[in-house]
Amino acid sequence: MASVSQRWLVALFCGSVVYLSLFYQLGNLAFVGADEPRYARIGEEMNLRGSYVTPTLNFLPWLEKPPLLFWLEAGSFQLFGVHEWSARLPVAALALVTLLTMAVLTFGLAGSRAAVFTVLVLCTSGLFFVYARAASTDMPLLAMLSAAMVCGFQATRSNSILWTAGAGLALGLAVLTKGPVAAVLFASVFVLYFLLAPKVPWNWGRIALGAALFLVTAVPWFWQVWQENGYGFVATFWINHHLARFVTNIHHHSQPFWYYLVVLATGFFPWVCFLGSAVLRAWRERSHLLSSSERPDLFLWLWVVVPLAFFSVSESKLAGYILPVLPPLAVIVAIEWDHYLRGDLLTYRSMPGQLAALGGFVLLVVAVLFWRFYSVYHALPVGILLSLPILAGIGWACVEYRKRRPLGVFLSLVGAMTLFAALMFWKAAPVVDDYHSARDLCRLIVPWVSPKEPLILYRYFHHSAHYYTNYQTTKESVPDLKSLRDHFRDRPQDQYYILTQESGWHDLQSLKPHLVEHRGNLYMVKVASQDR
Repeated sequence: MASVSQRWLVALFCGSVVYLSLFYQLGNLAFVGADEPRYARIGEEMNLRGSYVTPTLNFLPWLEKPPLLFWLEAGSFQLFGVHEWSARLPVAALALVTLLTMAVLTFGLAGSRAAVFTVLVLCTSGLFFVYARAASTDMPLLAMLSAAMVCGFQATRSNSILWTAGAGLALGLAVLTKGPVAAVLFASVFVLYFLLAPKVPWNWGRIALGAALFLVTAVPWFWQVWQENGYGFVATFWINHHLARFVTNIHHHSQPFWYYLVVLATGFFPWVCFLGSAVLRAWRERSHLLSSSERPDLFLWLWVVVPLAFFSVSESKLAGYILPVLPPLAVIVAIEWDHYLRGDLLTYRSMPGQLAALGGFVLLVVAVLFWRFYSVYHALPVGILLSLPILAGIGWACVEYRKRRPLGVFLSLVGAMTLFAALMFWKAAPVVDDYHSARDLCRLIVPWVSPKEPLILYRYFHHSAHYYTNYQTTKESVPDLKSLRDHFRDRPQDQYYILTQESGWHDLQSLKPHLVEHRGNLYMVKVASQDR
């Protein structure tokens, strides 16, 4: 039994890993992608309007997503002011909730050591800590759906109605995060689980209780927003951004069927390499999975397979969609490591092959880092810096393995990924900023643009340019010089500010542009009217 000092040491280590992976330098990266700047703006506008039913973007109804993330961001902005880190803080906090939720599940299945392993494995998985720092709906969905799944499973093992109530409440919040996909995944997993069970572990009374709490939580907002927006809400939310998104390529996110296998291989690095013994164990014990009374292994694998299959058949695929698969995978890997420390023969025999696979994977990851930071960001030293903890981690893990210290192997990998995450958001974030966000360039010219004299986006479009100029830009990208000259003719000004990329910068030479500043692959240009 662990002493008090050992428990404090474990808590301190876990707390350091969680802080460095999820919270350290949370605001060091500008808003990137399409979602972060839009969602932050929606949260701001909720506070400005004092209305929290219909989300608005630039004060026009924006009905693509439910409001839970926007509510959280609005609350964070009220408490801490409008910053990148305050927009991301609720998401990082929900990532922490996910870690604790999965620790509770693993503790009940395999004890305290496996629970700690689950926290460390999930926290240091690349896809998890990246989306834990993104002000988007993916991590809040993961947190609420994971809570619903864990509560639902615990309700099958206990007579307490609190677990059932928790499942209904959490599932309602999951639907308020990203829509009906949460209910579809939850229902699919549990229906399959019940079909494969000798008997249904829930009675109809408990199912009714969970369903009632789910409806009470989720339905009021849907009713109110429909009352305010009518068919526009139905057409935008239900038809366009849910049904059409799943069955068509209307939003241009098409990927091959096997896309998520690649995403998981890279996003669950390095722990994906230790799934081999778990898959082999599940295959050897397949008859036990279908015959035992509780069958947590079956539940975990269904939790992996159902979302993976669901999103793989969807016509619209984005990396963050597959996040719901990570928590059960983390539990499976953590239990395998617990088996290894207990001297389990299957895991022991599988470990050399799994470490060898990891070594090859590490070389591939390092090569990609070198290439990416050299050819795209022109910052090879940053790529080298990010590679050092990964190389050191696998090297030290091999040393620990030769000394037959399995815990040392595990902690080497945890330490490597923690340092990688910290360096990524400390040193790499400012480099990535200049290529994936227009924040710094837009802030330079905000005093000189207005709705009547907007910043011109030329052969370039990014939502961060809208956000960081307070939506004082052209609504769309100006595609060519003819259209740009038409804009000059229709909107005469003394001078024009233009944001473009390198190809656009070369285009503009005929207009004798003045370069305001160049960051990464973006150029802020000023063109005087007499130079047209």
